Amino acid sequence: MDPILNPYPEQPRKSNKMMPMVVVVVVLLIAVFGSFLIINKTKKVEEKKDVVVETKGPSPTEKPKIEKSSVKIQVVNGTGTPGQAGVVVKALEEAGYSPDNIKTGNAEKFDNTTSSITARENYEEIVNDIKSVLGSTFDKITVVSPNLDKDSEFDIVVVTGGKIFATPTESASPTGGSTPTPTSTPSLTPTLTPTPTP
Repeated sequence: MDPILNPYPEQPRKSNKMMPMVVVVVVLLIAVFGSFLIINKTKKVEEKKDVVVETKGPSPTEKPKIEKSSVKIQVVNGTGTPGQAGVVVKALEEAGYSPDNIKTGNAEKFDNTTSSITARENYEEIVNDIKSVLGSTFDKITVVSPNLDKDSEFDIVVVTGGKIFATPTESASPTGGSTPTPTSTPSLTPTLTPTPTP
C-alpha cells in the first residue's frame, strides 16, 4: 500500500523554546511589581499607624480641686487706710470664699505700693481667682515667691498696697469732743432806734 499523500506537506516543527522563557520573565515581572506594591503599601500603613498610635507615658497626677469655701485667707492692710482690709474681705466673700476662714490684720509698715498675694504650694488656681477678684480694686497685684510654709496657719495671705484710699474725716473741736459746737453769728437784721428830731 502506498502511503497516502498529504496534499499539504508537513513542515518541520519549530521548537518553541522561547515561549517558556517569556512566561518565566512575565511571571518574574509580575512578582517584582507585586512585591513592590505590597512593600509600599505596608510602609504607608506603618506611617499611618505612627500618626494614629499615641505613645502613652506616665500620666501627670491631677491636682485635687480646692473648694473656695475651705481656703484659709489672711488679709493684711498694707497702706494704713482704715477699712481697706474690709473692702478686700467683702470682695472675697462675694466671690464665694467663706467669711469664717478670712482673718484681717495690719502690716508693720503702711507704705506698700503694690498689693501682693502669697500662697501655699498647689494653690495657683485660687491665687489667679483672687487676683482676678481684686483686679478692679487694686492697680498692681503681684504673686510673691517663695510660697507660704507648709505649717503656715493660712493658705493665702493678701497684703494690700497701692494708693491710699481717702476716707471722710470729721472735723474735731478744739476740746477734743466729737460733736461740733455751734458758733454765734452776727445778726444782719437792722435795729430801729428812734432818732431825735431837731
